[in-house]
Amino acid sequence: MSFKKDFFIGSLKLPHNIIYAPLAEYTDFAYRRLIRNFHTGLMFCEMIKMEALVREKSTKLLKYTKNMMPIGAQLLGSNSSVATDAAKKLEDLGFDIIDFNCGCPVQKVTKDGSGSAMLKNPKLIFEILEKIVKAVNIPVSIKIRLGWDDNSIVASEIVKIAIDAGAKMITIHGRTRKQGYSGKANWDYIKECKQVAKNDILVIGNGDLYTPEDVKSMFESTSVDGVMIARGMLSTPWLSSDIESHFTKKERANVSRKEVLLKYISYLIEEKKEKAVFDLRRISGWFLRGSRDIKSLRIGINGATSIDESIELIDSFNWEDK
Repeated sequence: MSFKKDFFIGSLKLPHNIIYAPLAEYTDFAYRRLIRNFHTGLMFCEMIKMEALVREKSTKLLKYTKNMMPIGAQLLGSNSSVATDAAKKLEDLGFDIIDFNCGCPVQKVTKDGSGSAMLKNPKLIFEILEKIVKAVNIPVSIKIRLGWDDNSIVASEIVKIAIDAGAKMITIHGRTRKQGYSGKANWDYIKECKQVAKNDILVIGNGDLYTPEDVKSMFESTSVDGVMIARGMLSTPWLSSDIESHFTKKERANVSRKEVLLKYISYLIEEKKEKAVFDLRRISGWFLRGSRDIKSLRIGINGATSIDESIELIDSFNWEDK
């Protein structure tokens, strides 16, 4: 498989098989607005705990507008008793797809058995995933890591569980929970999972995808049905557009990093007003990564006390050849 237009996840038709992942505390409403300027395919809101979703009437984590569709929601949790109600609520909110997160490695998530800690309990994964599938009429997917550590690689087993539970897609990050984001993603295990899946479920590759060339290598080495990009979109929000241009041989759009950053700030101001300065600090470390002679601007943004001060720093910075 390679880049593909008119990609289907169950009944959900997508423009292509490039998917943008949710990243907690980064891909918020403002960033999703920014991404939609460049990415026509599926993207997800930040993950939300099943209990919180059932308890709360609404949540800012799930905010979206119609022009952000196709859009998915990602459920997190280990309490099977609320899985059905949580899934139904997401369907009622109009989401196109529900993803069950069994991959988040963060300690505050795994300490109650959620996220990648679920990989220690495959039976519970099946129980919750099956409940989600049976509760809704929209497609359901699952996102995992290879296993808890190198001594407990369970990815292939979870592929079979996902098929039996009725999921339409499984995304596999090529690292263990113990690795966190260190080292290289092991794409060999992703290839193995695709071989196990055959054509019974879509397999999406994830991990170390920062350029169109990375995506091409993932397709060629694993034969996955599609790719999911996470951290790569933080430094290059227009990466999906670059990937599409790469595979279709269309001329790549000339993107101004400065103008993209200012557009994101405008979205932040609409949403957060003066508090936008704090969100900008968080994202700028990623967004400015790799640009030459950028250290002074990054330090300035981190030290700015107002969003206007940040904008002045960005306007006065020499962006030529960045």
